[in-house]
Amino acid sequence: MSHDIRKDKKERTPKKIRIGKKGILTFLCVLAGICAFLVSPVFTIKNIEITEMEKYTKDEICEMVNIKEGMNMFLFNRFYAMKTLKSNTYIESAKISYKLPDTVAITIDERKVRGYVPYMGSYLYIDEEGRVLEVSSEMNRALPVVYGLNFSSFTLGEKIEAENKEAFDIMVNIAYLMSKYELLDMVVKIDVSNPDKILAYVNKVEVNLGDMSNGDRKIRTMAEVIKNINENDRGSLDLSDLSKPIIFKYLT
Repeated sequence: MSHDIRKDKKERTPKKIRIGKKGILTFLCVLAGICAFLVSPVFTIKNIEITEMEKYTKDEICEMVNIKEGMNMFLFNRFYAMKTLKSNTYIESAKISYKLPDTVAITIDERKVRGYVPYMGSYLYIDEEGRVLEVSSEMNRALPVVYGLNFSSFTLGEKIEAENKEAFDIMVNIAYLMSKYELLDMVVKIDVSNPDKILAYVNKVEVNLGDMSNGDRKIRTMAEVIKNINENDRGSLDLSDLSKPIIFKYLT
């Protein structure tokens, strides 16, 4: 019994799907309809929700990412916006989401300036982790100024690579505690050059903090005591050993 192999191959060959001109025209019409729907006034941005920030206003963020009310939601370049936000040193993370049909929400986790480090006639704006957020020739608000760090260079958006690592860690810890106990609005200078004798200068008062053992309590005590001293009074305060009586020594 003979078997025609060629016939079997022919039978197993899948049939070609043919799309006529009418099918292509229908597809194009559907595609055009979808595009027209997406750019229709239905998806016009009417609300822009942005996390409130300390550094930037809502209008500044909108300008930064090129978004405004009245534009079409699907013409907003989300990729460009995310790239712009992530490249900003003041922004730790960001998320952009759509609330159909007319709202865009931009959620931002902000890095905040917690102090300044003098550097070659300018000031490095640092966050509570010691990261450099900005460089400026002046201080724009009353925040702690930290002296005593040894470093020759820095990278914007990165932590300072200090040679005296212990002093850097002390600076980061103090920046956190100053924020915790609401001392950021006072004119404070901190010298961390000697880890065993950290000095803070608040208004006209010199405060000897000693080392950072029991640092939380020392900064809290400093905050409480300083608030009860007239800002024009000159003197010194020794908080290096909190087991001893705290005495403010006036200077004339």
